[in-house]
Amino acid sequence: MTERDTEFVQKRRIFMEKLSKKRFVSLLMAAAMAAALVLPVSASTGKTMNVTPVSLNINGLAAKTTDVKGKETQTFYSDGTTYASVRGLAEALGQDVSWNSKTNSVEIGTEGSDAANDAAYLKEYFSIAPMSGTVSWSTFNDALTKIGAKTVTASGTLSAAAAAKAVVAAANMTELANTYTASQAASACARYGSISAADAPYVACAIEMGLIPNSVDFTAPLTGDVASVILMNAVEAAGKGRNCLGFSSDPDIAARLVSTWNSFTLFDDATLTDLGIAVVKSGATTGYNLKYDGNAARFLSENTIQYGHSDITHAVQLMGLLNRAGLVARVQLEPKVSAYQYLLEWNDGKLPASTPTYQVKKISDDLYVCFAVEYDLQLEFSSQADRSAFDKLIGTYAKKSDTNPNGDGMIYGAWWQPLYSTKDAMPSPAYQQINDVVVRDGAYTIHPFATNEKLSAVKAEVAKDAPGLTCAPTQIWVNAAFYRYITGTDHQ
Repeated sequence: MTERDTEFVQKRRIFMEKLSKKRFVSLLMAAAMAAALVLPVSASTGKTMNVTPVSLNINGLAAKTTDVKGKETQTFYSDGTTYASVRGLAEALGQDVSWNSKTNSVEIGTEGSDAANDAAYLKEYFSIAPMSGTVSWSTFNDALTKIGAKTVTASGTLSAAAAAKAVVAAANMTELANTYTASQAASACARYGSISAADAPYVACAIEMGLIPNSVDFTAPLTGDVASVILMNAVEAAGKGRNCLGFSSDPDIAARLVSTWNSFTLFDDATLTDLGIAVVKSGATTGYNLKYDGNAARFLSENTIQYGHSDITHAVQLMGLLNRAGLVARVQLEPKVSAYQYLLEWNDGKLPASTPTYQVKKISDDLYVCFAVEYDLQLEFSSQADRSAFDKLIGTYAKKSDTNPNGDGMIYGAWWQPLYSTKDAMPSPAYQQINDVVVRDGAYTIHPFATNEKLSAVKAEVAKDAPGLTCAPTQIWVNAAFYRYITGTDHQ
């Protein structure tokens, strides 16, 4: 887990709930002064508060918290409780803070999209209809069945506490829950209301492992929002959900991207490669991508951009652009073997040397095909509005043009015609619809792109050369510059 899980639950959980357990949110409070201060009268008790200032360390480093004007705020201890500025502490940990006057509440992270995104994800990947109001046992059990978990016998009110055993089982953590003694479970649940001895070990485990936010009312009837969140957390924990490296705002996201990229090598599926070469040879397309299901991000389609490139430094610097723009996204780096027609004139008439990530093969006297490891960077944003902001960001900082042919002031590896797409319909002229002609052989797929005008030709070639394989054209929306590239209408 990462501190940015607070924004997506495993993903945007209530920020303070897991403060002491997140990998990047380890707070070490140490007394800095022996003398106590006397503060003004407490509004709640009418008594003066004897307090001791303390220092704040985050991940072992001394931290300084400030208010909205940049003025340092004080952290102090009083009567068994440590107090710190919500804004100062949250911003020191990379979170946005705002005040919601309508609900009279402090908002940490992005407001209101956690349960909605979880519900949308459960619908897209598990066909679970969005839940609202109070959730019944039958509805909850139906959802458990759809995520491949065991149902539970209905008894009494369906609350978060009553649902905990099923959620823990769905996350494959039952044995862990059973390690709690009765006294340990009771102690862990003491602050959450009247929880039965039978439910306590599972509630304690669910809280400890982040399956159920400890901010919820464990004894109240389960609502649709809470049900969506806890089911999604179980799906993620069981490895049935997203497959990702982390968040674009994670402090070590650059290291994760580079490490993952360095593990990629050429891979192959002989059947699909033969088919891909035949499609290229026919002239129906100039290339295709080979991918493996095990690397798939499985992100929420309506919030996701797929960004293709071949240089990892570009991806790393792109994270910086997102951070500067205040855009937070889940990140997955999917390897792909990009296969395309190679011209010997690119290398003075000679075949280039082969490496573990690059190879050119002679197919015939007049056809050479290059196989190169590249990547699709999957970015799942918290909202469609954030996803829409991506196009302008790339146009400003990662796209060369006749007016800026050298890419001055742009990130490393800027292209004339970048490639990014979404499965969700996007507005023209910024995006144009084409087809990802997905052909599957077991866990491997190839992806020749085709405009609507050329789709029939690609499908016909697939049917002729590989009649036993499934061909599933999928509509995608690509950025305008890449559309101009595949249609040959412009060089920029």
